[in-house]
Amino acid sequence: MKTPTVKQYKEAIQNALIPRQITGLQILYQFPNATATAKELALKINPSNPAPIVASGRVGRTGKQIADYCGIIPETYLDGRTERPAYFTLISEMYVKNLGWVMRPNLQKALEELKLVNKQKDDIIERLPTETFAFEDNELFKEGKAIAVFVNRYERKQKARIKCISHYGSKCQGCGFDFGSFYGEIAEGFIHVHHKRQLADIGKEYEVDPIKDLIPLCANCHSVVHLAKPALTIEELKRILKKSR
Repeated sequence: MKTPTVKQYKEAIQNALIPRQITGLQILYQFPNATATAKELALKINPSNPAPIVASGRVGRTGKQIADYCGIIPETYLDGRTERPAYFTLISEMYVKNLGWVMRPNLQKALEELKLVNKQKDDIIERLPTETFAFEDNELFKEGKAIAVFVNRYERKQKARIKCISHYGSKCQGCGFDFGSFYGEIAEGFIHVHHKRQLADIGKEYEVDPIKDLIPLCANCHSVVHLAKPALTIEELKRILKKSR
């Protein structure tokens, strides 16, 4: 089977995968050597119901999305007496006994270049498909149900964040600060993504426009716009910055 290039993987992640599939890849990446058994992966994906078959199914469906997007036809394997496409090979070359899924190097690099993972593997860069603030957590994430509540009510696909940064770049659109230029390689490409529409005012799910609805802001500018209720517009932020200078 022809393995996707890093570029193909990146495009598939941006355009074909849904948030929970991206999250699954991030979780697999965080394991030592990006390697995990179906049981280990299941425990991280859904601790309340860690069924290995569910984790394996997630790997297979994610591989299928990538294969379909890249126009790749995988090899087949025998599932009992039934021959099936081995879509999982788009994620891991095979399932290694006692090791599990071993993420393909090109896929690892694609996640790194999209800034969806941390090379030091001490955390997933985006713990949710959007930015969050400590003072919002108390209101939106009660009873420890952060992910379920937030994603169900205000799902903002990670690919929207990726497309936003791809369009605007990773410089702050308020003050122009560039984390990479200031801090070096460790912060290259890092930036917050601000949602122009107040989450609490939306009250329902809607399709995010990565260009119109989202905009990159540094941590300082991002915090400042949320000091006002309703949040400051980018134009108001720029007027404040201009006046202060």
